[in-house]
Amino acid sequence: MTAFSKISTSFKPLLFPGAKESQNPPILGLCRLYCVLAICAALLISACFYVNSWLWKEITNAEVFRKGLYGSTQLSRFNFLLNWLGLLSLAGAIIYGFKIARQASIDARRNAQLLQETKQRTMEIAALYATLQDVSEKHELRALLQTMLERAKSLLAASGCAIFLFDRDHNDFEIAVEVGVGMPIGTHLPRSEGLGGRVAETLAPVIVNDYQTWPYRSRVLGQLPIRAAVCVPMIRGGELIGVLGVHEVGGTNRVFTDADAQLLSIFADNAAGAVHTARLLETIQHSEERFRIAAQCASDIVYDWDLVGDHVDYFGALFQKSRAVLPKTRQEYWNLIHPDDRARVEQALHRHFETGTPFSEEYRIGDGKGVYANVADRATAIRNQKGNPIRLIGSVSDITERKHAEQMKSDFVSFVSHQLRTPLSGVKWMLELAMESIESPEELQSYLQDARMSTDRLIGLVNDLLAISRLERGKLQLTFRDLDLAELTQDIVNEITPLSVEKEQTLLVEAASDLPRVNGDAQLLRQAVLNLVSNAVKYTPLRGKIHIQIGREADRVLWSVKDTGIGIPRADIPKLFSKFYRAANVLAVETEGTGLGLYLVRLIMDRLGGKVWCESKEGVGSKFLLSLPPAV
Repeated sequence: MTAFSKISTSFKPLLFPGAKESQNPPILGLCRLYCVLAICAALLISACFYVNSWLWKEITNAEVFRKGLYGSTQLSRFNFLLNWLGLLSLAGAIIYGFKIARQASIDARRNAQLLQETKQRTMEIAALYATLQDVSEKHELRALLQTMLERAKSLLAASGCAIFLFDRDHNDFEIAVEVGVGMPIGTHLPRSEGLGGRVAETLAPVIVNDYQTWPYRSRVLGQLPIRAAVCVPMIRGGELIGVLGVHEVGGTNRVFTDADAQLLSIFADNAAGAVHTARLLETIQHSEERFRIAAQCASDIVYDWDLVGDHVDYFGALFQKSRAVLPKTRQEYWNLIHPDDRARVEQALHRHFETGTPFSEEYRIGDGKGVYANVADRATAIRNQKGNPIRLIGSVSDITERKHAEQMKSDFVSFVSHQLRTPLSGVKWMLELAMESIESPEELQSYLQDARMSTDRLIGLVNDLLAISRLERGKLQLTFRDLDLAELTQDIVNEITPLSVEKEQTLLVEAASDLPRVNGDAQLLRQAVLNLVSNAVKYTPLRGKIHIQIGREADRVLWSVKDTGIGIPRADIPKLFSKFYRAANVLAVETEGTGLGLYLVRLIMDRLGGKVWCESKEGVGSKFLLSLPPAV
């Protein structure tokens, strides 16, 4: 039913106030009596005239006269009676004519008053309809309440107005908006007190034309200068939404009537639906805003997939970084999933749609250029009344680093199993041979030497692991002092020269004469330089060249070691300083290695405020560089 039809139905008693009165108004009875009397008077007068005329003719007849007909008593009485009845009927007709005139005057005045009232109510209907049209266009709750406040005040031409919204959680009323007497906005009023309480109890309009003496005044509002008030309930579907009140202040003689209450009730009934809708919209907006804020604060990608329209909305910090590669439709989504994972994800999603089984899968998704990232996807479907999925709300976490860590953990277990088992097996084998060859001291010495080398390798591995663990956790205590990098390098070269001589390599050290000292931990810096130099010797073939240079570059001390070894593939250079990583071509040349040396060098440089990087060309050689700040 439209607002106008509701208004028209509610206003019938106001537009037609006499509709319930008798169907035979007084003037109708008077007219009927007047007609009867007038007709009787006319008939009787006509009869009297006829009889008198006949008698007059008979008087001239001598024979009749002689017989004494004129003096007949019966005829005389009959004529007398006709004359008097005619006169009475005429007099009655005249009297009722005056009554009709008087009643017509009364009815004319009454009809004029009713016409005026009808015009007034018609104007009120038009104003009310325009008001409700204006209210229906408002969707924001506060703006809607303010509009209702002004319109209701204007509708009854009152001094003030207030709207009390019912708070179901606290079972009381909140003063939402008010104009006129300065009610404290936001104050909660008990449901059992005041005008709001009476309206809530009866669910009917309440009119109070002497508020200051009214015994049910609210303690909070009792001191306000309100003289008269009319309050009506705002009800939607049997549910109390609030109370709408219009009031007059002291100093006025305004008296509110039932017609005012009925007019305000019609407005409140229609406005209650608008308030209910605005509240729902506000709740939805707040929920959506909370969802968006939570999604934006989330480190994951939160998505809302419209399964019917096949469109996806994304939120979250990670979304801003991955905007260009995220799928917008279902087909794009399937195309980006790694082919080896696609069937498994499709089956899991189908099970979730069909049976409600929780959807939580880990898979690889690409960027369309062949690069894949590992993600964890968790989602829940929203269904319609028929149980069919219409939306899919979920979050995607980038677990690439976690997967990498898991792979590193797996590699570490494999590495430890191999690297620890190999020297231990060697030690055990050498000791067993030594026990069997005890008669030959020279052969025994050789076996013991090999066992010692295996033990040294094992100890070196353990030391590297301990150093890395302490550096990663920040538990390693450093002792900083000024160091001569050239002198430290020469000591390392002297130590490693026997290995280079054995491979007939040329090992050259070149240091600038004005080289400043560096500030750092001697043990850590020595380990970093030793790792780079020993790698150069290890991966440089027979009769190769190794060139160490130490100089200055801008405000830094630059140390480098260049070799003519096997070089490093370009694709491996970015990963070279990762834990347990070894270049692919290294395995074909040198099977012994932990993949920890360069990672340890990087950790040491980070702690000393330096940098390490590599320049290499596969098959030509490599150059490793260290950059350190000079001592102050």
